[in-house]
Amino acid sequence: MSEATASGDHHITQDIQDLHQFGYPQKLRRTIGSYTSFALGFSMITITTTIFTLFAQPFQTVGGFAIWLWIPVTLGMLAIVAVYGHLAARLPVTGYAYQWSSRIVNREYGWFSGWTALLSFFVGTASIAVAMASVFAPEIWATPTHTDIALFAAVAIVAAVAVNVISIRAATMFNNVGASAELIGTLGLTIVLAFGLFFFHSKQGPPILVEVGSTTSSPVNLTTIGLALLLPVYTILGWEGSADLAEETRDPRKTAPTAMFRSVIISGIAAFFVYAIFAMAIPGSIAHTTNGTANAMIAVFQDHFGWGMALVLKIVAFTAIFSALLANVTVATRMCFSLSRDKMLPGWQVLSRVNERTRTPIYSILLVGLVALIVNLLSAGIITRVVAIVSVTYYGTYLFTMVAVLIGARRGTIPDADPRYFSLGRWLLPLAWIGIGWAIVVMLYMTIPAVNNVAGEYTLYFEAAGVLWYFLYLRHRLRSGEAGPPLAAHVETAADELKIAKESM
Repeated sequence: MSEATASGDHHITQDIQDLHQFGYPQKLRRTIGSYTSFALGFSMITITTTIFTLFAQPFQTVGGFAIWLWIPVTLGMLAIVAVYGHLAARLPVTGYAYQWSSRIVNREYGWFSGWTALLSFFVGTASIAVAMASVFAPEIWATPTHTDIALFAAVAIVAAVAVNVISIRAATMFNNVGASAELIGTLGLTIVLAFGLFFFHSKQGPPILVEVGSTTSSPVNLTTIGLALLLPVYTILGWEGSADLAEETRDPRKTAPTAMFRSVIISGIAAFFVYAIFAMAIPGSIAHTTNGTANAMIAVFQDHFGWGMALVLKIVAFTAIFSALLANVTVATRMCFSLSRDKMLPGWQVLSRVNERTRTPIYSILLVGLVALIVNLLSAGIITRVVAIVSVTYYGTYLFTMVAVLIGARRGTIPDADPRYFSLGRWLLPLAWIGIGWAIVVMLYMTIPAVNNVAGEYTLYFEAAGVLWYFLYLRHRLRSGEAGPPLAAHVETAADELKIAKESM
């Protein structure tokens, strides 16, 4: 056995023993390294998906000045990322927020945190599919209807589910390609467009970045500024997927926090740059470009470079968006699996099964696809209906986690970690309070304005289902110890655990 192989075996053995401390055996393959973990978080954020889908929306609310909203959104999110990194280094278990809240506060609190996170991923999967359809349906139908968009989204969901069923390796390999395409392709083509700004005869130029005034003639006020937040808020979400796949990651205590920071910082900077360049490159009338039926970003690129280069942009965008959909299905599945193996969901006996050949929780994957198809049907192909709901449920999960940190710090229930892993030290509580404040601001903006009332209503319906399930089934079982995360360590070490972890490496 080579020295490198022996070292790899040692680290994987350490990861398995780490998992045993939380009461679980190793059942999933540990195929995720540092780049794949970053690529997963980066794809979950998916700046290509969100900017391509919602590029026109800020112009329709407050104007080009909306670009500066990326700065507070990214900084606010980094406070939350820091707290999540602190927890990921101490509780590297699949199911992240659910597991953290359950072990830091109690199982009841963990259920509501986990249920909200599960909703985020379920609805997030549908939102990526609908976003993909809204961008590319015009390539199939000249004037796509909402039904056409919903049909396109349904086909995309089925394809993403199929890839995830094959294996985690298949999903992450495609995701790595998609993340690389987004980093190199989207940013590369944006750089080409940036150089073109020096030569284009028709362009908006830098003045558009400080222009205040909507293309729909609506007044600019606190409400419309809040609506303009939708693009950056919806973009910088999902990075915590790196922590959710802890049991499939090598050295997750180190890998996940680093991956989350990198994905948010790179995405925040890249999104600002892409949005700014495309905004400055808008030819002619802003209203004509942003209020038209064609995708605004593709229209801008095609106007300056022609059909051929626009096709390259479409291919890059399609690859990036589909990889984001794959990542969403993967992460949603692991949250579903984590809740199911702890007997928290209906049908947990089936949903917690891991296929012996693929080492994936196939039934959980199928459930994620089914729920995403239902949400897609309810959305009727209207992207804003699902985008706002995603923002509310994601930030609801962040809020649950930040409050759990405050409770855990007071009780002393947040575990320690080896000094070599990420730690906030005395900054943990201040950043948790900042995260709480930012989460509340976003959730209010995403629900109170009349146009977002439907997001608040749908979120309440979803949460009500979780409350009902808790009182009808979970409450007694959680208190009796029949459900919820195990409190004792897993002491049995199966001979095949190392083999499972190393498979397909």
